[in-house]
Order: sequence, then C-alpha cells, then structure tokens
Amino acid sequence: MNCGRHASSKGPASVKSLCAAMAFVLAFPSAARADGRGASADTGLVLVDIFLNLFALGVQAAVLEDAARHPPPPQPEPTLAQRYPDDDTPRYWRRRREPQARQGLLLSFGVGGSSLWVSDQGRQRTGAFDLDFRLGYGFNDRFQMFMDIAADSGTHPNGNELAAWTFTFRGQTVLIGDRAGNGLNLNFGVGLGGVTYNSGYFDQTSTPTGLVFAGGLSYDARLTPWFSLSPELFVTHNSIPAGAGYNQDVIATAYGLRLNFLWYLH
Repeated sequence: MNCGRHASSKGPASVKSLCAAMAFVLAFPSAARADGRGASADTGLVLVDIFLNLFALGVQAAVLEDAARHPPPPQPEPTLAQRYPDDDTPRYWRRRREPQARQGLLLSFGVGGSSLWVSDQGRQRTGAFDLDFRLGYGFNDRFQMFMDIAADSGTHPNGNELAAWTFTFRGQTVLIGDRAGNGLNLNFGVGLGGVTYNSGYFDQTSTPTGLVFAGGLSYDARLTPWFSLSPELFVTHNSIPAGAGYNQDVIATAYGLRLNFLWYLH
C-alpha cells in the first residue's frame, strides 16, 4: 500500500488511519532498541505495545475489507406512503451483516503431550504434559490474533521435575478453509518464557526469563456455529540468558500435539 500517496490525497479517513497505524508499528521497534534497556520487564512492555498496535492495525484492515465486501445497498425509490410525514413506514430496510465464521472473540483451552528438552539437564528429552490457554480476536476468516499461555511439565530421567512455561502473542492465518469455519491454520508469535526445576520438596529453582519463538499448525473442525475441535502440532524454542548461579545460557525446546477446544463468540 502506497501510504504516502493515500495520505496526501483526499482519501477515506479509514485509509489514512490504517497508514498511520502501519507507520507507528514499523517505527516502534526502532524506538524500543534506541532506549537501550535489556531488562525482561522492558521487553515484556515492548511486546505488549507491539501487540496492541498490531491489534489496532487488524481492526482497521477488517473495517476496510468489510466495507469493500459489503457496500451499502442503494436506497430504493420512496413509495406513496413514505411521501407523507405522518406515515411510520420505514424508508428502507437495512441489510443485516452476519459475522464471518472466524470473526469475534476467540477463546481456547487445550491439553496434550510434548517432548521437552532443557540444555543444562543433558541430552535426554523427557515426555511432558501440555496445557494451553488462548484469548484473542478474529478479525475475519483470514486473520486472527491472540495471546497464548502454555506450560509443559514432566519428570526428567535424572529425577528432576521440569516445568517450562511460555507467554506469547501470535498471529494466525487460514491456509485452506471454507466459509463454515473448517480449515487448516498456521500461527506464529514471540514472547517470554522460563523453566522451573524441582528436585525435592524444598529445592526449587527457576531460570531467568528468556525470549520465546512459538508456532503451530492446526485444523479446525467446526461442530457448531461457535465451537470447534482443533488438533494442533506445536513447537516452542526458548533462549534463556545466563543469570545468577548459571554458567551459560539455557535452551529449552518442546514440540508435541494438543487438542484445542475453540470458541468464537460473535
């Protein structure tokens, strides 16, 4: 989109707002890097701000797409009854726009299993129980955004109990699907995460917070107009910087399969 040309011309206000939102999102990471702060709390604020601006950008894009897809119907010629001011007959019927299948508040709860590996625990991987929660919004059938909270917990062969947690902001697009809400989806996002170790009742330690990359490939099987079962293949990669008591950086990865119970509340 040529934002300079649209902003200088007398275009629709929604186009100007969309261009302004895109410029702010593209400029924000540079401003964040110029600040020079390396604390995890500042990183979290940067991610939240980017998510909110991408959310606003998605709203603007959804409004433009909806306006292009559903132009206002032409006003019919007034009847004889509508020419009299004392008549209560409406001048025209407004067409009701039904929401798309993946549009609205997105709420998901998932359970499954994963293979978990933490670099400072040796080369062996361990099986883990996976829990996942998502909350977001579907702008249309093509694009959704949500925040994801996930945890993978298991017992390592060396006897330590491990729990890896992640908090990410993700975007999702539909690769193949229909208007009823069935289809193959791809999601990807970034966020924060860490690992907790427990080798006894009173011996529990946690790593510092690290940067997480996460993604998933899921298939929505729509059972009702507002509910779907969504099996998903997922993967996460957490790079944890060395903190107090740690000699080197810690890498935690997990991949597995979960079943999501997904609602779109129109």
